[in-house]
Amino acid sequence: MTAKTERILQQIREAGVVGAGGAGFPTYKKLDAQVEHVIANGAECEPLLQKDRESMLQEPDAFFRGLQIMEELTSARQVTIAVKRKNEDVAAGMQDQAEVAGFKTFVYEDVYPAGDEYILVYEISGRQIPPGGIPLSVGCVVDNVETIINIAHAAEGVPVTEKYITITGAVAESLTTVVPVGTSIADCIRLAGGPTCEDPVALTGGVMMGGVTSNFSEPVSKTLGGIIVLPSDHYLVRRKTESKATYTRIGHGQCDQCSLCTELCPRYILGYPIEPHKVMRTLLMTGEQKQRGSLWAQYCCECNVCSLIACPEQLDPKSICVDAKALLRENQDGRTEAELESLFRPAHPVRKGREIPISTLYTRLGLKPYDRKAKFVKTEWLPDCVTIPLNTHIGAPAEPTVSEGMSVRRGEVIGRVDDHQLGCPVHASIDGRVTSIGRCGVTITK
Repeated sequence: MTAKTERILQQIREAGVVGAGGAGFPTYKKLDAQVEHVIANGAECEPLLQKDRESMLQEPDAFFRGLQIMEELTSARQVTIAVKRKNEDVAAGMQDQAEVAGFKTFVYEDVYPAGDEYILVYEISGRQIPPGGIPLSVGCVVDNVETIINIAHAAEGVPVTEKYITITGAVAESLTTVVPVGTSIADCIRLAGGPTCEDPVALTGGVMMGGVTSNFSEPVSKTLGGIIVLPSDHYLVRRKTESKATYTRIGHGQCDQCSLCTELCPRYILGYPIEPHKVMRTLLMTGEQKQRGSLWAQYCCECNVCSLIACPEQLDPKSICVDAKALLRENQDGRTEAELESLFRPAHPVRKGREIPISTLYTRLGLKPYDRKAKFVKTEWLPDCVTIPLNTHIGAPAEPTVSEGMSVRRGEVIGRVDDHQLGCPVHASIDGRVTSIGRCGVTITK
């Protein structure tokens, strides 16, 4: 590693850059490698979200600077900007700049889950990431486009203190904007004119893989891409909040092994040993049989296609797979290398015909009323109070470096991870005084 490479990687770490698309993997670690492909993920996997689109439109120069930094750090031979058809106009607007830089563009159809890095790596490089592996395993690095913008800022000494976020659903005005990290969900919803339904709840992160919360005091993290407000009795909310006892009992009695959950599983049709219908069988098993059957869940990516789209009985194979994976972890069990080699297959020949159109998701999930533009709105507004999470990245959580009553400035480090551990510092996102330090993070009040 050259001194220049080491310096830039340290700048990226010191700036607190982590995956902004939801994973939260520390970016400095990902870029400490030599690869053939760098892929900018602007596909925006989750329906309704538009923060990736708007971040590219708002900061194109920083986006290209970030890509050039990645190219230099990794010695990549090919850099590709990947978007969905819905953002094809963004890619077209960047075409001249991309050609000058020697970058390629790749447009995927408006299907779910096109933003899955396993799919993008396969489509762009023709390589299958090994089961349970990462893009680096096949000479690729994939980063979300907002992360790439943050890389450019980090090289200029600017830490991550803001987050692009889409606020949509049952709100007065759907919008995409930038808010300080740690802003409450309640403040974000107020920026969108407030809820338009009684008893609202929020999907955090996305309609397919996101969670559900009614606690609007929760903060925006570096990884949160969207807040989707829905009525508490909406179909999606009911499905996502079903108890384990309920979905297990219903699955035990109602699954007829039609295997549609497997046939439409995006990872299965890409060749991976994941078969949700076989995991559903384990609801009738105990002991060693249950443990062995649970192995068919090991490589589930939790995309929710099986539960929310495929199953004609509206059962919940995804949650059953999540429970099965927990059982495997508890018993420290997994497939052997020989098993994986025998079960890993080429991509299914009719894979394209089994991808899920976004329009189908909107219809099936009752989201058509919320399918509207969420254009970027610039605001000078700042919250009176933020709570900055210390543990939203993969690796060791940051330990507070401040104490209650201290005054801090925006951009100042308020939490650190030991240099020998995987992780990144976190920074104050507003000027103010530290009013509390707890499990949720560091609270700063203006």
